[in-house]
Amino acid sequence: PDVPNIALLGSGGGQRAMVGLLGSLVELDKAGLLDCILYLSGVSGSTWCMASLYKEPDWSTKLETVKNKIIKRLNGPAVSFTETFEKLKKYHKKDFFSLTDVWAVLAVTEYVKE
Repeated sequence: PDVPNIALLGSGGGQRAMVGLLGSLVELDKAGLLDCILYLSGVSGSTWCMASLYKEPDWSTKLETVKNKIIKRLNGPAVSFTETFEKLKKYHKKDFFSLTDVWAVLAVTEYVKE
């Protein structure tokens, strides 16, 4: 009964939101409150951070590792146009393909470098 129940909501805003949510999680961890988060939700850029978290099993106990991977990726080389085009071709083969898919691939390869 003495443990707080925390819901953390991430905002949109591209790479800023991604880094902002990561910073919030790191600070909650430093304060010993990360394990109190019951709900983690976000939109747009903050979901890019969440996707990186969920790639790592037990991310809440390995937050420093996840943080370092994100920082390394963001500081790394850009995704080449060839790789971006290959991703678009992969999505184009699905049953439903729209301009949203084009925008998503271009945004993620540019800002998230994946």
